[in-house]
Amino acid sequence: MSLCLGFRKFRLVPNMLLAGLVLAACSSTPTHPPASISTRTPRTEPEPIRPDPGRPVDPIDVDVIDPEDLFEEENTSGYVTPVHMQGRDIKRIAVLLPFSHSQSGVRQQASGILSAVEMAMFDQGNTDILILPKDTAGDVRQTGQVTREAIDEGADIIIGPLFSDNVVAARSIAIREDVPVIAFSNSRTAAGGGAYLMSFAPEEEVARIVDWAVLNGINRFAFMGPANDYSRRVEAALRFEASRRGGSVIAAEFYDPANNAPVDEAKRLASSIEYDLNAGTPKVGVVIPDRGVRLRGVAPLMPYYGISLKRIQYLGTSLWDDPEIWSEPVLEGAVYASAPPSDVKQFEQAFKRTFSREPASLSSLGYDAAAMAITVLYDGEVDPLEIQDMEGYRGVNGLFRFRSNGTIDRGLAVLSVSERGPKLVEDAPDSFFPPVN
Repeated sequence: MSLCLGFRKFRLVPNMLLAGLVLAACSSTPTHPPASISTRTPRTEPEPIRPDPGRPVDPIDVDVIDPEDLFEEENTSGYVTPVHMQGRDIKRIAVLLPFSHSQSGVRQQASGILSAVEMAMFDQGNTDILILPKDTAGDVRQTGQVTREAIDEGADIIIGPLFSDNVVAARSIAIREDVPVIAFSNSRTAAGGGAYLMSFAPEEEVARIVDWAVLNGINRFAFMGPANDYSRRVEAALRFEASRRGGSVIAAEFYDPANNAPVDEAKRLASSIEYDLNAGTPKVGVVIPDRGVRLRGVAPLMPYYGISLKRIQYLGTSLWDDPEIWSEPVLEGAVYASAPPSDVKQFEQAFKRTFSREPASLSSLGYDAAAMAITVLYDGEVDPLEIQDMEGYRGVNGLFRFRSNGTIDRGLAVLSVSERGPKLVEDAPDSFFPPVN
């Protein structure tokens, strides 16, 4: 299996897609020619270094800075340069992540993202890229300090940070030096000012699923979700997307996130749905942005209160990429928006083969961020217009592009829930129409 990355901006979509047969496929699709990438396995010598919880480093054949490798006497640029990279036209990518965060889950995400960044470097075989890992610890002040360090060491582009307040801290410093920040926060307040959010935005997923629903004859929607920020964003997006397509949201209920059986809220929602169905609506789309045990407890409440599953269509977000829900009979045939599953699966298999462990949930975003960064750096310049390429980029999470305000536009697939796992209902698009920024 190979990892592919197209470089030149003039191609229709710079291709960063994992695909075993991509070379054959591209022979008949000249507008998407990928770069040829090595399929060799990582070196086994020297002995692999096991990740440290504070600052993980994986055995990947890439240039991760080690202070002992520096030879400043021969470095005329004033930037940090390892001995073996002296004389090259080096491009530096800083990776700002909370490697020493107090929570083990956060440290695991940081380690997984860094490993995926290294994996992207390895797959490209690029010998002129230097990775500068910096530990933010998840702290705003430390994020500011390491951002300044990274820029002083010559960072051309920054990948990370993870949290929204850290992103704001990093971008406020990076923008003064025209260094773009490709971050992983899901908060739109962190976007803009030189910061671009690589994360999956619920607004994009809602737009995709509402599009699918309307094209399938559903223009009346109901909402039920936990009372948290993510759920509120989904509900607001649902109202906006339904309205702009001539539909409407007939009712919305929020429940306590600690309540796995919100019967009162479900009863009220069921009553509103029943009223709408009796008034002549053929089918109502019911959006539930939840996962796991709670989703399995909420979804059966609609039929419990007398709503026929034939008269409603359950709709969800990428939170439904969760094996824990696939065996729930009530959710059979429920649909949700997410990244193309085949591409993600291939990335996960390649990551596991490379590192002998499962990738963290954000690892694939780290790969796409690094692959795009290399594409942007390929011609030796960092141009915001190239980052905001109207035709976008193709990554392991499918097609994506950045708007001028730093938010992301994704080409998503529509999947359905089944006992054996998700089924592809509608594939992700192959290309974007020009955006309206």
